[in-house]
Order: sequence, then structure tokens, then C-alpha cells
Amino acid sequence: FVGRSIPYKVYFDSIYYGGIVGGSATKFLPGRNEYFDSMYSNWYLENIVNNIFFHIEPKFGKYPIHNFSQQVLKLFKKRVREDWSNKYGNEVLGFESLVELPRTGELYKRDRWINVGITKGFTCKRTGGIGTDSWSGKRVWDTVNLRPKLVFVKHCY
Repeated sequence: FVGRSIPYKVYFDSIYYGGIVGGSATKFLPGRNEYFDSMYSNWYLENIVNNIFFHIEPKFGKYPIHNFSQQVLKLFKKRVREDWSNKYGNEVLGFESLVELPRTGELYKRDRWINVGITKGFTCKRTGGIGTDSWSGKRVWDTVNLRPKLVFVKHCY
């Protein structure tokens, strides 16, 4: 993962179910800044943790407890706030996550995250080649058309 990141493995009773990662906030997200501006007078991207990866799978055809994914998300939010502060020195004031359509973000909705926007569905991808400036490394970028993503945010208090 590019930028800051803290990955976690998800275990229950010594059985591995998947992983969840907190990472750097996305620089530009529709609706995110307005949301956090209304919550906090002094916040920066370093105060926001992006749930950049969350994947768990049932084992033996089921999850170990009712609402397992919600419980994982709840523990993640608590744990990553402490770990983020210890590792990077920034207080976590909120969270963001991008949900690729056609998914609806039901997990985040149940946890009272707010859908504040949708991305345009474009990203830049580094490709091989020689850049147009004097920098000699691989710095050629192509715009890639991806699916738009729903933007979900949640404050910490």
C-alpha cells in the first residue's frame, strides 16, 4: 500500500478469516472535506484513516458470531486509533472508505457512516516509459477509467 498503512489479520478462535487495513486518507474526495469541516475546526488529512482494504470470508460455510463483519469494523476503528497515534503521532478524528459500485456500503451504513459523495471513477496509473521532464525514473502516468466509488465517512466522537 502506498503511504501510511497499518494492516491487521482477522482471527477468531485461532482461525484466520481475512484482513483489514487502515491507510492514508485520499487527497481529493467529494464531500469528505465539507463533512469534516463541519465536525472539526482543525483537522488535516493525517487525522483521517482510510479503510483501504477489508476482506473477510466465512469458514466452514459461516462466520463465527452474529454480525461478525460489524464487530471486526468496530474493533478495527478502536485499535487503529491507538496504533495510528503511536506509529505516526497523529490523533485520529475520523475515517473514510471507498465502496466500489454495485456494492452499496451496507456494512458502513449499519455502523452509521455517512455517504457524502461518489468519485468520478478515474485514477492515474504509472506506466513504463520516459517522463516529459528531466527526472530520469519511470514517471509516465495514464488515466485509467475505473468504476465510480461511493465515499463513506465517520467521525470519532
